[in-house]
Amino acid sequence: MKYSKELVIGITTLATITCLIGGYNFLKGKNVFSAKQEYYAFYEHVHGLEVGQPVTVNGYKIGQVTEIMFDVSFGGPLLVGFHISKPLYFGVDTKFEIYDMDIMGAKGLQMVPGKSRNIAVSGDTLLGDIKISLTEQVTKQFVPIKDGTEKLMNTVDSTLKSVTMLSENVIKLIEVNQKSISRAARNIDSLSAAFFSHRDDFMTIVTNAALFSEELASASFSDAISQANQTMHSIDLVLHEVHSGSGSFSKLLSSDKLYNEMTSSMLQLDLLLEDLRNNPKRYVHFSIFGRKESLVDTTNLN
Repeated sequence: MKYSKELVIGITTLATITCLIGGYNFLKGKNVFSAKQEYYAFYEHVHGLEVGQPVTVNGYKIGQVTEIMFDVSFGGPLLVGFHISKPLYFGVDTKFEIYDMDIMGAKGLQMVPGKSRNIAVSGDTLLGDIKISLTEQVTKQFVPIKDGTEKLMNTVDSTLKSVTMLSENVIKLIEVNQKSISRAARNIDSLSAAFFSHRDDFMTIVTNAALFSEELASASFSDAISQANQTMHSIDLVLHEVHSGSGSFSKLLSSDKLYNEMTSSMLQLDLLLEDLRNNPKRYVHFSIFGRKESLVDTTNLN
């Protein structure tokens, strides 16, 4: 039986179109030859999630991402559609997280089963969530270290600037006082030379000082202490006699009669000396012929 040319062309075209549609859906993650359930979830950010990425549970692939589009009616979040090709039953509170599938940052969806007894059906909009990636975790851990390192570098930079300025000031000071420094260095050299030239004298002084210290340390102070005790005892006896009134010194201090007699005697002696100065002839007579001296009556001096 022969087929017409037009029939062959039509069958070939239909097969080609069918293959193209099936291949396109396969590339988008849709398997037209298997039963599937469509679900949706909203995300503020998909972090690079693409159509065709797998949907997994505990690392096992159960479906694929089928579409990603904006949903203007919900204020601009992204609506992600995906299908599950395996016959699974889960609650309506089940989450689908965007996570890192590998260290290169490829994204995928993973199912986090909920506890609700209400079973989700095809076409439901489920909860969407984002799992913090390993890169973000490491970044968060290194942010404090980065800030501390920056502060440390700023401190080191300031310290180096201060050291540089100090070095420059020291250099300028040395340049300005170069002559004085040279003079001081020469004086130090001269002093060192003088010290070495009189080194033996210095050693002798040090030796004598050491000997004197040894003699002073070994000296006995018992005799001096004994003499001091005897002196204090004698002073105590004298003071006791003064307070008791038994001695001459005590009588001199405490007796008015003795004081008055001494005062009278001193007054008479003063009058006698005054009269002797004014009238010396009354007391001394000279004669070149051997004349006898006459005695002077002093009974009226009082």
